[in-house]
Amino acid sequence: MRPLRDTRPSLPREKKALQAELETRSNQVQSAEKKLQHRDLEAQEQIMYIRQEYETKFKGLMPASLRQELEDTISSLKSQVNFLQKRASILQEELTTYQGRR
Repeated sequence: MRPLRDTRPSLPREKKALQAELETRSNQVQSAEKKLQHRDLEAQEQIMYIRQEYETKFKGLMPASLRQELEDTISSLKSQVNFLQKRASILQEELTTYQGRR
């Protein structure tokens, strides 16, 4: 009686084939990621362009005095937000210190 011959490819050959497949898939993923980043950048550029175009048109429609008033309001609100963030940080530190003592 003859021993049965193993018809499967050798394991080293399978391993090489799997490594090649893995490398191919990895390259495809990297390529897809690069394309996605490129498209994302293009979309961001389009958004910036449209925003600038809108702001230019909007400035032409709004009286200068109103625009200045709105810019002043925005500046004041930013200042208030910064102050409140600092105050919240101080209060958080005080709370942490208080809790640490208990």
